[in-house]
Amino acid sequence: MIRSLIAFALTTGLATSAFAMDKAYFQIKDVVVTEVTDQYPTMQPMAQAGLAEDCSTQRPLKILRTGDQLLSANPLDVIELVVDQVINIGKKMFAVVQEGRSVVNVNLDTANALPKGLTCWSDLSGWNIPQSKVYNVQYVNGFDIVVVDFSYRVTFTAGGSADGVGQYITNATIMPANLSVAWGFNFDANAAIPSVFNTGSKQEPVAGMQMNMAWKVTNAFSHEQATETFFLSGDNMMKKLD
Repeated sequence: MIRSLIAFALTTGLATSAFAMDKAYFQIKDVVVTEVTDQYPTMQPMAQAGLAEDCSTQRPLKILRTGDQLLSANPLDVIELVVDQVINIGKKMFAVVQEGRSVVNVNLDTANALPKGLTCWSDLSGWNIPQSKVYNVQYVNGFDIVVVDFSYRVTFTAGGSADGVGQYITNATIMPANLSVAWGFNFDANAAIPSVFNTGSKQEPVAGMQMNMAWKVTNAFSHEQATETFFLSGDNMMKKLD
């Protein structure tokens, strides 16, 4: 009887200790987000995406503003742009990491903030070189082990104008730069572009865009999620919002 009680106590103690170790392993003790742009090579320019490929730059541009009357009888003869109405021709939401794997599309999912009526990116000119920043996210467990190590790049091209009018945004995207996930953890991440808008005036439109980077970390004991928000501007500014 005494031996049985001792064996039971030892077994129970080992089980409790093992459970505590498991809980410490799966417990998220700290989350660290830092900018690590300098640790990654400069982003190479991407082909313009989301717009017509058979662009014709021979058609003249007709610059309009909200309230102006559309004049073109044949849309093939002229491109009528409502420059102070900014729309997104592209993806509004796309996966960056899915089922623990980075999602890298040959034709990257991108968003744009362009004047209403535009069908071809080359009808705008004066684009700046692409801007990009890289951020690193690390989840640390109860044993001080980094169980999720994820880096992602936010990139966009800004400054395109229609005959010198406006500053717009194209090829805004978020893509994975590095990902490492420990055993027992699941990680998913998605990018969303909830809105594009004009931060300027009717006379001098400046495109603005909000981009959200959302992710979640799950395991048998916990569920963690977070979102980082970025503001992009047609005047070539990128700002991470607190």
